[in-house]
Amino acid sequence: MNKILGSLSGVIGFALIAFGFYALVATTAITDMTALQPTGVAGLNEARAIYAGSFWAMGGLIVYGLATPRFRQPLLLCVGVIFAGFVVARIISIAMDGYDPILAASVGSEVAAAIILIAASRAAPAPSV
Repeated sequence: MNKILGSLSGVIGFALIAFGFYALVATTAITDMTALQPTGVAGLNEARAIYAGSFWAMGGLIVYGLATPRFRQPLLLCVGVIFAGFVVARIISIAMDGYDPILAASVGSEVAAAIILIAASRAAPAPSV
């Protein structure tokens, strides 16, 4: 695998895990960034589950894939496709609801993550059976 793509994939993986911890302990900071308004215990629980849980899972899959050549290609592709799905859903939402400049960072980071992870998956050796 290209060392640059592998390194960038690792940065994405560890950043997702770190962001998941941040979402766990600073939940309202995350929901303020995303313009969501969790209400009560159930709302905070849902925000933590979605942000911390999904970011830990995606980051963990990337890190595990990088450490395990046999699973590298499918795991990097899987998480890259998840990020591409976020981008598609955001584009549809922008078409339906309009654009707010606060979305630029999210869209930009998700596009970059999708491109890096999908490219890294294509550069990874195919799993041997």
